[in-house]
Amino acid sequence: MQWLLVIGIIVLLYSSLVGLLNILFPEKHLDWDNINTDVLNFPETFTWGVATAAHQIEGHNVNNWTQFEDRENKESSGSACDHWNRWQDDHNLLVELGVSSYRFSIEWSRIEPNQGDWNEDAIQVYSDMIDSLISKGIEPMITLHHFSHPIWFEEKGGFYQQQNISYFVDYCSRIFPYFSDRVNKWCTVNEPDVFSIMGYHMGMFPPGLRSPLKAIRVMKNVMVAHGEVYHRLKHLNPNSYVGLAKNVTIFDPYRRWNLLHWLTTFALNYIWNGAIISALSRGKMYGKSVTKVKNSADFIGLNYYTHVLTSPFLPQTTEIDLPSRSHETVTEFGYPMYAEGLERATKWLNKLAIPIEITENGVADGEDSLRPTHLKRHLWVIADLIAKGVDIRSYYHWSLMDNFEWAEGYSMRFGLYHVDYENQQRTLRNSGKTYQQIISRHNK
Repeated sequence: MQWLLVIGIIVLLYSSLVGLLNILFPEKHLDWDNINTDVLNFPETFTWGVATAAHQIEGHNVNNWTQFEDRENKESSGSACDHWNRWQDDHNLLVELGVSSYRFSIEWSRIEPNQGDWNEDAIQVYSDMIDSLISKGIEPMITLHHFSHPIWFEEKGGFYQQQNISYFVDYCSRIFPYFSDRVNKWCTVNEPDVFSIMGYHMGMFPPGLRSPLKAIRVMKNVMVAHGEVYHRLKHLNPNSYVGLAKNVTIFDPYRRWNLLHWLTTFALNYIWNGAIISALSRGKMYGKSVTKVKNSADFIGLNYYTHVLTSPFLPQTTEIDLPSRSHETVTEFGYPMYAEGLERATKWLNKLAIPIEITENGVADGEDSLRPTHLKRHLWVIADLIAKGVDIRSYYHWSLMDNFEWAEGYSMRFGLYHVDYENQQRTLRNSGKTYQQIISRHNK
């Protein structure tokens, strides 16, 4: 009988612990059928924008990604949206939408294709882009590293080698003065978490490795690089507004009664979210000191897309549908639409006590059947958070137009504008019209 008592105590303790975890870390879901997402209230100072990345739209880049595409026999980015030649027309799309800001990246490999080889012609094109935006009343936000960089930097080991950080810092320090007289908003790096985990653990980004330890090392080095760049840029122009774009993916236990699922959730939430927040707030990351990263952001960019239901057997690829709750809508990318998670994501970032800019949010939806709902739900959550006192200052929809979606190639369409890649024609989708109308209402 004693063993029955022991088993009973273990079961009681287990169920009590799991019950406590469910209370302390709830998975919030809203009854969207009873929420009017057409009612949106934003302050007059709120910034409305869209976002893109150079390699995904410019076309004919030569960088670590094109090298990876060739080596791994991936779909070629090729001409992409031919934005490098069509940017003036594409800027007119921004005017049509009515946005007040545009987040885009400049391509390091265009500016310094070979080490020490500085391409003034490419710099002039980016300078002309900036002038064009300003002339149209659209504020630029520049991202200095959005997943792609020169082949020479990759062949030196990229961000895996700590000594290579200086190359990136020097590049940023040198390019910044060309534009800082006209550009105030700067993202140093885009998604250190995604860049390192997808490239060095999941093998889906260059260099295509599968080592969690290497991924952690790269993530730390990218954050150190961010910190170095931040201090260098602030020295050059103390009034500049410098931060980084952080992907916050919420990890939830697949089975909320399973303690192993909870333990996996805690581990992944720390690796993906907590470590970077710790670096920025405490100057500590994975138990190591990263002092220059502490307080190295005037704002934190939030890239939010979904939550992931987690177990020890979480798939190591995005090529299959991830688990979802029975009531959730699964997107074309295979993950669920979960606007409620945006509120939970801001709780991570609020620990930094700095402004939040929503630097990316969108959905792959080739038929444009889900995007209008997705857009309005996320904007409703943002408006609600602002009303509750959260300092969210902007929303940059991902993306302006369909583009090359990294490992997924051209199969995923995130654009407010549909792109016909045969003739490069852009067509405003209904979701784009919805966003256009929302912006118009709030700009009166």
